[in-house]
Formats: sequence, C-alpha cells, structure tokens
Amino acid sequence: MIFKKRNCMKSIDPLIRKRHSARAIDPDRPVPDETLETLIEAARWAPSCFNNQPWRIVVSKDKSLPKVKECLSRGNGWAQDAPVIFTFASKPELGCQKTGRDYFPLDLGLAIENILLQGISMGLVMHPIAGFDEILLKESLRIPDEYRVHALVIVGHPLPAERMESSQREKEAQPSERKSAEEIVSWEGWPQLSDEKI
Repeated sequence: MIFKKRNCMKSIDPLIRKRHSARAIDPDRPVPDETLETLIEAARWAPSCFNNQPWRIVVSKDKSLPKVKECLSRGNGWAQDAPVIFTFASKPELGCQKTGRDYFPLDLGLAIENILLQGISMGLVMHPIAGFDEILLKESLRIPDEYRVHALVIVGHPLPAERMESSQREKEAQPSERKSAEEIVSWEGWPQLSDEKI
C-alpha cells in the first residue's frame, strides 16, 4: 500500500507531537514532590502483560543524585543540571515469559512513555537516556545483581531561552524528524527483500 500524502500530523494528539527530548534544564529550579508523585502515578497506570507491572523505579533527588550523575556517560553531561533522575530497572521473572519471549522490556517501555508524556503535559523536560555505567549505577543505588537497569529518565524544568547559550538555543530549536511511514511499515506481510532498505 502506498501512503497517501496527507497531513496526518494534525490527527495525532498534540501531546505526542510536542514530546521532545530537550537537554536545556534549569539547574536552579527544583521539581516539587507532588509533581514527582504525579509522574510516578502515570507510570503506575501503564499497561503490562497480565498487569504484572514489572518496572521498578528509583527516584534520585537528594543524597543519591550526585552518585547517579557520576555514572552518566560523557555525552550526557548536559544532564548534570537535572534536579531529578528516575532509574528504571526490571528482571524477566517480574514479567510474562511466553514461548521464550520476554514481555517485560515492552512493559517497561510503556511505563517510561507514560511518565514522559505526563511530564511533557506538565511543562517539564523529560529525557530518557541509555548512556550510563550500569555496574557503577547499580552499586551506587544498591540495585540487586539480578536486575538490569534499562533506562534513566532525566527530569527538570526547561531553562529559559534568555539564559541559554547560543549553541543550546540552536539545538533546542531544531525540529524533531522521523522516518517516513514507508520506511517502517509494511501491509499484510513482511516487505520483499528487494524493497527493504538496509
């Protein structure tokens, strides 16, 4: 099927289109506990296989926050300004396992998306990252060996544009782009190898 050239962006919920992994965070503005509780509640209501809710979340905002920041990769140095970091961990036994397939990573992703969209709706910077030293992070947060840390979510308030450096303003102003539907979707079966872009 050939996708018709429609403006489908007008049809999707504006919140989905608004979601952006911003990096410019106001280091002087904390996130209130009440707001954090709302974010956690959004994650709690994510769908999961058999309602197992296999995600485990560590909230770092005080004593553990500097330790978590020490675990970030160099490319995520911008996250040093964050007042809060959520650590998402899980293990296969917490989720569904069917015919050799683990569902818990999908469930974890759904919880993360819920928390991202909730935060964006509240005007927060919500940025999921995978660049961190997992071993050091688990030691710092006392996460048991059998768990894997799948992602961190950086949380904060946006840095006002007038306080951004010019390079920050340019990055934050760049529009988000996505692959075309033709590149990621096939109808009624897998695309022929000759049609698939590798």
